[in-house]
Amino acid sequence: MAGLDAILKKIADNSKWQCDIIISNAKRDTDAVINEARKQGEEAAAAIIEQAQAQADASIQRANSSARAYKSRALLATKVAIISEVQSQAIKHLKSLPDTEYSDVIKKLAIRFAPPGDGELCLSPADASRLPAGFEDDLNTELKQKGASLQLKTRDQNSGGFILVYGDIELNCTFEALLEDKRDQLKDSINRELFA
Repeated sequence: MAGLDAILKKIADNSKWQCDIIISNAKRDTDAVINEARKQGEEAAAAIIEQAQAQADASIQRANSSARAYKSRALLATKVAIISEVQSQAIKHLKSLPDTEYSDVIKKLAIRFAPPGDGELCLSPADASRLPAGFEDDLNTELKQKGASLQLKTRDQNSGGFILVYGDIELNCTFEALLEDKRDQLKDSINRELFA
């Protein structure tokens, strides 16, 4: 039986040795698989983080761009509102001038805009009543140098300025029309004053 015990011991030792080798190889293979999985996981995580960072950066850029556009639109709207208000106040100021100053403004504008020839200076009844006696004669004395003359007429129109009529041609010299004609120039000037 001693021989059988020796054979069994040898088989058991050999089995243990082979099991140790298999376990060692399995542990090595498992470590390799775990390391490869860890490496792939880290690479995947890095790629996900990189993609998420790129998406976050793009979202931030879009948000900043949108915020700048909104700010620009809001600033432009505010500028337009302020400029419109300044123009509106300018017209109110001109309309509320004392009669002597108002008639001086009307005279200066008529002299500036009246072309040579005979025409009509059409005012609202309210504006015509603000002009002093002899206004038409004084105006025509000064217009004579330009070869122009104007006859005062009243007609139903908004107050604030006048309309020059030469036959079928009308020159709108109301305060609103004159400001509208110079709107871009006024906007630039007001813009420089208020927002420079």
